[in-house]
Amino acid sequence: MQNIKYAAGDLLKPRTYKRIIIHSCNCNGSWGGGFAYALARKYPQAEDTYMKHCDKYGANLLGTCLLLPSFEGDNVLIACLFTSAFGGSRHDDSRSILEYTEMALNDLMDTIETRRIDEMHPFSFEGENLKNFELEMPKINSGIFGVPWAKTEEILKKYKHQASFTVYAL
Repeated sequence: MQNIKYAAGDLLKPRTYKRIIIHSCNCNGSWGGGFAYALARKYPQAEDTYMKHCDKYGANLLGTCLLLPSFEGDNVLIACLFTSAFGGSRHDDSRSILEYTEMALNDLMDTIETRRIDEMHPFSFEGENLKNFELEMPKINSGIFGVPWAKTEEILKKYKHQASFTVYAL
């Protein structure tokens, strides 16, 4: 079973269906480059919540996932996969990033499976089954973190019985 579908277009363009936009990020509280920068511009309140979370937990976030509302009421939740302690040129090595990616995806799958919603966020979707949300992402880890996409793709394939992903080419 193929669980990865590729699409062209703007991942941040509004859609009529509910979706979780997944991206890899650092624990330093910076959405300052790559796809994260586009998220920050479109969803500044989500970025602010992410920054506060990073300030509170720092590198302890590695290998976890933070599920955020967009705060824009547009059928979007944002899944922050904490895959590197720092961003930019100070990012972790590829091996560590891939290890933390799998751990963070496991955390996201657990969240989806148990419908565990972070109590600190006022979700407009509270009580809805997260299994009904589409999972969409750019080619995570392959931008600023410099991890070859094929290596992250192999991790996504491990979830073929749990999840399907739509990957947007930016």
